Amino acid sequence: RFGIASATPLKQWCRLYRGGGAEALRPRPRGRPRGSGAKAAPTTREQELEREVRRLEAQVAYPRKSMALKAELRSRTGRRP
Repeated sequence: RFGIASATPLKQWCRLYRGGGAEALRPRPRGRPRGSGAKAAPTTREQELEREVRRLEAQVAYPRKSMALKAELRSRTGRRP
């Protein structure tokens, strides 16, 4: 009559309503609450520079790796990819 597929959800709703009233039937936000994680310590200038150096090194390493892989493929096949 009310579009409820089975009696189980109805029983759960009745149990919740008896325990906490209408407020217990309201939808609750899912997931962790904001700000519940540990706060990271502020980074020092030295740490920021180290992170920047690692990023720049990776930026340079990717094209070099690509060129090395292409050269290896050329040496295996004897022709350009």
